[in-house]
Amino acid sequence: MSLGDRILSGLKTIVLIEERTKALDEALKGVRAKIESSVADHEKRLTRLETIVEITRPDGGVLRITPPQER
Repeated sequence: MSLGDRILSGLKTIVLIEERTKALDEALKGVRAKIESSVADHEKRLTRLETIVEITRPDGGVLRITPPQER
């Protein structure tokens, strides 16, 4: 194999690696978006659960949150 052939082979390899890297980058962007969406959903659910725990009384009753009564 001549020097020119080896250089061309190396350049082809570099181009293939670059294309695969770009494809992997795009795939990871999609995965990242899904993960961020899932984390946001879990944070909302956790907030709701924390609220339920905070307003549940020890005797098993639930504190009803109502607007202030007019006098």
